[in-house]
Amino acid sequence: MLNLKRIFCIALSILFFSILNLGTVQGAETLNLGDQRELFIDDYLIASMEHACLRVHEPKRENVIAVLDQPWEGNGCGYQAILYDEEAKLFRLYYKSWKVGNPTLQIGMLTSADGIHWERPNVGLWEYEGSKENNIVLGKLEWPGGNSDSCHDFSPWRDTNPNASPDAKYKATGSGMSCKGVWAYKSPDGIHWTPMHDGPVFTSGHFDSQNISFWSETEQKYVLYYRVFVDGVRSIFRAVSDDYIHWTDEGQIQFPEGEGPQERTQFYVNQIRPYYRATQLYLGFPARYCDNGLTESTKLLPQWEERQARMGLAPRYGTAVTDTIFITSRDGMNFRQGNDVFLRPGLRTQDNWAYGDNYIAWNLIETDSPEMDSPRELSLFSIESFFTGDSIKLRRYSLRIDGFSSIHANHEPGIVVTKPLTFSGKELTINYRTSAAGLLFVEICDDAGEVIPGFEKENCDVLYGDSLDRIVSWKGNKDVSSLAGHSIVLKFYLQEADVYSLKFNQ
Repeated sequence: MLNLKRIFCIALSILFFSILNLGTVQGAETLNLGDQRELFIDDYLIASMEHACLRVHEPKRENVIAVLDQPWEGNGCGYQAILYDEEAKLFRLYYKSWKVGNPTLQIGMLTSADGIHWERPNVGLWEYEGSKENNIVLGKLEWPGGNSDSCHDFSPWRDTNPNASPDAKYKATGSGMSCKGVWAYKSPDGIHWTPMHDGPVFTSGHFDSQNISFWSETEQKYVLYYRVFVDGVRSIFRAVSDDYIHWTDEGQIQFPEGEGPQERTQFYVNQIRPYYRATQLYLGFPARYCDNGLTESTKLLPQWEERQARMGLAPRYGTAVTDTIFITSRDGMNFRQGNDVFLRPGLRTQDNWAYGDNYIAWNLIETDSPEMDSPRELSLFSIESFFTGDSIKLRRYSLRIDGFSSIHANHEPGIVVTKPLTFSGKELTINYRTSAAGLLFVEICDDAGEVIPGFEKENCDVLYGDSLDRIVSWKGNKDVSSLAGHSIVLKFYLQEADVYSLKFNQ
């Protein structure tokens, strides 16, 4: 039971919130949420905010999962991709196995049962310097006509298309080193890979980056995101296919003015994929490539001697730096950029300030938390020490589930009003957290802004704490099914609180 002091604080907060009077945006398009989860990852849901903001949350730095230092590996091991093998109950992480300057390039693979601890399996498929004792799953392939080529980037994934054949349960795109274009690969098990065609299946791009593809449950098509230069700026284009062989180019993905690739902050990789908990939402993690030239700050960055050595190959190898942001879309073509950096290089004396560092692997995964009393979390993986020394590190980062960004209010109470929306379901659940003194109330209005009786903020059972799936109630009533199918507006009253996502449960 709440004590009297706590009750007084709650009553005072309700009074303070009531002073803030926000109306709704009349005439706004009504969003149909159905029973899909929606994230506060952009302004898609938001009509207005007062004393509140969208806050980007950086992932937490965790353990190094691998040092890629074997003879067939080296300081150029980039472009990671992760999938889950349901039959083997293993995560598989693929990467370009390469040392800068070495003409030989392969694709290596790590495996993990829990997504936290990883190892090199001895797959025994491809020979390196006279031995097959290695974890190489794709080496130099012989093409028809006597040509041979290595795969510059390789991005495997598990195909959920119900029409996918058993020998193509796993698919991948990769770009040839000498024969440029996107090559299509298939595998029955994620280990044994063969080309699906005797040449590139798509050629209208630059492709000197990680080019990724997937089956879109929402669009019922295969989707490809690939690299093109537009007026000298590294940019992202998109193509679609019904069979993974014949592709239709749809052109450059779009951003509002001031967002997306810019001359000073170009995009390397795109890492776009439907978010597994809200598949209508495409979520990408482009690395931003920023080159300010040789300045006094350049000389004060970590590992100046190594940086100078790289500049002997090309000046930008020593002066450019990279970090990661996130981008979002609900139609695959029109994107929004997160309003802050997602993964910064950080306060480090080495390893994270080189050109090529802080690239996030394609596909985040859900793992147990090492903290015994904590719920499951998201694990992301990033590169360190690229182009420096003789190897690179792969590091795991953790993030709250749905925790990319949130609507947030500090000590001053805030209000966030959604656009008109419809839903199907019986209960409203939210992923949220507050401080010990924080408070959160939810009010439901009609699309004209009139409070619906029974769902006033005064009747909302106060929310505080930290939960991935808290059911909202009003004087103990959790049932919102009477409002299903009707156009409504949600009002969130926040104080020292974050809301990450919402969902109407059936």
